[in-house]
Amino acid sequence: MKIKLLFIFLLWGQIAFGQTEKLTKVAGTKCSLILPTGFVTATTFSGFQNPEWGASIMVNELPTPYLPLAEGFTAEALKTKGMILVSKEAIDFNGSKATLINVTQPTGGMVYIKQILIFGDSRNSVLVNGVYPETSKEIATKIKEALLSTVYDSSQQGNALDAVPFTLDVKDTDFKLAKYLSGSLLYSTDGKIPTEKPMLIAGNSIAKVTAHNQKEYAEERLKKLPGGNLTRVKEINEITVDNLKGYEIIADRKTKNDKSELLYQVMLFNDKGDYYIIVGQTLENFDISLDAFRKVAKTFKRK
Repeated sequence: MKIKLLFIFLLWGQIAFGQTEKLTKVAGTKCSLILPTGFVTATTFSGFQNPEWGASIMVNELPTPYLPLAEGFTAEALKTKGMILVSKEAIDFNGSKATLINVTQPTGGMVYIKQILIFGDSRNSVLVNGVYPETSKEIATKIKEALLSTVYDSSQQGNALDAVPFTLDVKDTDFKLAKYLSGSLLYSTDGKIPTEKPMLIAGNSIAKVTAHNQKEYAEERLKKLPGGNLTRVKEINEITVDNLKGYEIIADRKTKNDKSELLYQVMLFNDKGDYYIIVGQTLENFDISLDAFRKVAKTFKRK
């Protein structure tokens, strides 16, 4: 069961740097950077935010090669994601090559500017993404300086559980934490990602969402998963976990190899426009896996 890593922003330092008084660690990663004044640790993603400016700096580490990733940021590809490429240049960064990209993206009636720094090696990449509204473009230089201050230290311990605003209890199941990726916890029964074994992914929304019909929104979210157009919803149930209401969906689909796959999704909504999502996928032992998915989902708690 492959995890599709499409257009996820990365940044990878090939030289290890020690922590200094000016560097601030990025929770859940092996990265640190020098923060602009007014930025504080974010609670919904790995990075930092400045509510006054409406700005954020997000860090993602991915097990994907740097060069193909950077080359994939073309004007045509970005356009399909609703972004307009303003500039793209190769730069020297910490003794290796990197790519610095600037894009704009209209969202919710506003235009946002994104500065994206990508670099890495033949196996891994990390991305640092600075985002701010066009109305706050005077902070462009500060954001760029923060991105270019990023360092990667392979000896730095990045505790994935500290990087998410919730907890899950998997101790009485076969699930093991396999990876932290783009603000989500990835579990599998063999502790590997990608895997053909049962897998569970838990995350939360980064931006506020407006869902007038939460049931419909949950169904649409399920169908946005890879191969979602082949998904057949079998059951939808109202659910309440940690005093949050939402929907539990049980579905199945056919894979590219014509195998049957069970999908399980729980979406929980709060009254502030945020949601939490848990998705289980398995090609085997449907009944046993479904029981395990449900058991873990019921242990969800906000921090």
